[in-house]
Amino acid sequence: MSASPQDIMTAKLFFNAAFPTMQVLLDDVPKLHKKFEKIQATVQFGAKNNGQLLCCHMIFDHAQVTVVQGPAEKADLTLTFSSVEKMNALLRGGLAIPSIKGKLSLLPPVLSLLMGLMIMSPKKKPKDFAGQALKVKCSLYMITRALSQYNKLGDSDIQEFCQRQPDRIYQFTVAHDGDPNYIACYLRIKAGQSKSGHGVYTRRSPFVHFCFKSVEGAMKVLQKEVEFVEGVEKGYVETIGSPEYACYLNDYMSILQGMLT
Repeated sequence: MSASPQDIMTAKLFFNAAFPTMQVLLDDVPKLHKKFEKIQATVQFGAKNNGQLLCCHMIFDHAQVTVVQGPAEKADLTLTFSSVEKMNALLRGGLAIPSIKGKLSLLPPVLSLLMGLMIMSPKKKPKDFAGQALKVKCSLYMITRALSQYNKLGDSDIQEFCQRQPDRIYQFTVAHDGDPNYIACYLRIKAGQSKSGHGVYTRRSPFVHFCFKSVEGAMKVLQKEVEFVEGVEKGYVETIGSPEYACYLNDYMSILQGMLT
């Protein structure tokens, strides 16, 4: 039985948008960094779909990871699910068991890293500042990348949204301890093309700037503890620029968060 177009889109978004945030975990979580600092290996992760394989592979090189779409020429460890639905369920925090082939010694650190991605789940509510900052950083990096990938992967609604924009920057920043750009990332849209990036885009002023006033406030908005409009009213986030397009983008963010978490 073939996976639905929605399930395939979700899987590709996991591969293209969520998996690259593994680098944030490797950089910012000392325990995970230590587990991978001596590892040089390729890990393939995917699912069977109507006789074909939908997958990506991760190339680990001393706590650096590169995510490549498609199968690896030679994988040291392979995790393959019997269906795309089961794979997506696991990545959302559910239970599913893949077939496992290769170096089993790689399995514990790889699973630790995959479970680390659950920091972005609505069920995860870190109480300490470091955990909250990690959640906000991963979530914003993931969602800006997902917005760009959603366009590139062919969703007709967001493609129409992107095609009608000349060259615009959607900037996201989170302030902390006097630093207005403590966490920063952006989405650039130009005549149907899109690209996400980390940091502050400096070549053009933002068309819309989402300014989160604190990590705690960003948590509340991203966790949907408060709706976006309520977050603005309570001072958790300020939008500078076009309110109409800020609402459009927030709607797409909500769709993607629903798909990936």
